[in-house]
Amino acid sequence: MASLTILKGLNAGHRISLDGDEFILGRDAKSCQIHIPNNAVSRQHAKISRVDQAYYIEDLESRNGTWVNNQEVRGRTPLKHNDRIKICDFLFSFSLDVADATDVQFADDAESNPSTVQASVGRMNQQQLLEAQPLDRLRALLQVSSTLSKMLQEESLLPRIAEILFNVFKQADRCFVIIREERDGQEVLIPKVIKTRRANTETTARFSKTIVRRVLDSGQSLLFEDAQSGGQMSLSASIAEFRIRSVMCAPLMNQEGTTYGLIQLDSQDRQKTFTQDDLSLLVAVANQAAIALENARLHKVAVEMAVRQKDEQLAKEVQRSFLPAALPTVPNYSFYAFYQAAKSVGGDYYDFIAHDNGRQQVILLGDVAGKGMPAALLMAKLSAEARYCLLMHPELHRAIGRLNDQLLNAGMMDRFVTLSACLLDPQANMVTVVSAGHESPLVYRAATNTIEFGIDRDQSGFPLGMLEGAEYQWNRFVMQPGDCVFVFTDGVTDALDVQNNPFGLDRVKHVILAAAKGPTAERTPQGMGRTLITELQRYTSGQFQNDDIALVCFGRMANGDSGSPHQAAAVPTIISTQAFRTQTNGSDCTN
Repeated sequence: MASLTILKGLNAGHRISLDGDEFILGRDAKSCQIHIPNNAVSRQHAKISRVDQAYYIEDLESRNGTWVNNQEVRGRTPLKHNDRIKICDFLFSFSLDVADATDVQFADDAESNPSTVQASVGRMNQQQLLEAQPLDRLRALLQVSSTLSKMLQEESLLPRIAEILFNVFKQADRCFVIIREERDGQEVLIPKVIKTRRANTETTARFSKTIVRRVLDSGQSLLFEDAQSGGQMSLSASIAEFRIRSVMCAPLMNQEGTTYGLIQLDSQDRQKTFTQDDLSLLVAVANQAAIALENARLHKVAVEMAVRQKDEQLAKEVQRSFLPAALPTVPNYSFYAFYQAAKSVGGDYYDFIAHDNGRQQVILLGDVAGKGMPAALLMAKLSAEARYCLLMHPELHRAIGRLNDQLLNAGMMDRFVTLSACLLDPQANMVTVVSAGHESPLVYRAATNTIEFGIDRDQSGFPLGMLEGAEYQWNRFVMQPGDCVFVFTDGVTDALDVQNNPFGLDRVKHVILAAAKGPTAERTPQGMGRTLITELQRYTSGQFQNDDIALVCFGRMANGDSGSPHQAAAVPTIISTQAFRTQTNGSDCTN
């Protein structure tokens, strides 16, 4: 199977497999298998076809023509291994063997060894390099250091390195900056910069892969003072073809001493060969270039991290805008809410929605499958759709059924939502519960100091977004004075201690019952909710939070209480991950 490798143009170094019988090259992305985004290229510029295992190229009457090895294509022209195809400013290399496709941008070496090595310099420290340079070269090196230290963009830094080298080494005819990368498990040598003194020769400039790999493997710089002289090693095809008289290479190393690239200079003039002093200076320049490239990489990472942090902060603020800013004000009832995302943003959701013209209150709490940004986006969708469905359907179980269909129609793919919905009628002190695959709310009964489930397991329906047309059952119970309802996500029960033991439902019940025996001021939704979160924090101290946590409590005031006088000013507790991990000393985490 044949392939094309892009030598010049967008995505230089990218390989295109020619696995088929016909490939159209051109500007039109829809009709061309190989898209070349350039206005100088015709919509359908050229065609490569396979006939009986042979490959041919023909020009499709394009405006600017098609060229193979600098010869304009006339009619159907056969293609050979390593042919160069030029279309306007784009250059491709044709290869008949995919295994060799990563090497077609380099010259094929006749032998495995390059020409005679005249000098080799190992890794030198900066002081050694300075001592090796005469005064005028030290000035050049200082200029290089000053220039490169001010540049933090790799795209502009690499060409600048080549310009500086041409100014320092007047005898150099060509310059390559080559970086070693790994793609699909294979090492690939990418020429990031190709610069020549002769105009318009960059597209045909090639280098010896044998020399390059020798420098990369050894980590040593090399000098070939007269590459045409032969000597103890055979000439490589690239050196002979381009009449290269002198070559020197210096490795690029990171702070750990790993060689990840190199700089190569070569000369074609017999009277202008490189010397040992030139090689030492090139090593010094390569060291400065490696530092500048590392700084550019770190700068890029820092910029990307800052942008990501800004995006995450914005996403956190947007998500918080979907959560209630204040707790409901309902006569003779009190509320408490807590929310903590495992990441910057989370998929747990809760909301308070006035219903039946404000005479009733809907309490929703859900858990979107997954964490992070995808779950948060679905949570935002859930928040908007829930309000719409409750407005359209006064009966809670029908509203939840409609919400299920709305999320399915939105194309949730493999994501789903578990949801617990409670409808509070404060006039009748009645609560209606509907469960869509969510853990049942816990109902604390003050009169008997017991806990019961708000809805039976067999009444729980499918999670939202799983089954079209799903129907949901409901359960209804009366709230007596002092009773309290606890609704929470599995981030509470599944929270782990340092031995990876879950907090568990039984421990949730135990904490609630213990809090109910405390001072009167703590036997409220706020008091018992804070106690539960405090015990959860103490239990998970030192362990990483692996899931979002959401908790909503609401309850009827005990006889003689008139409700919380500051209820309207209460705000749900929404804290950062860092705050959650540091509040393990039992301090109050309520705003």
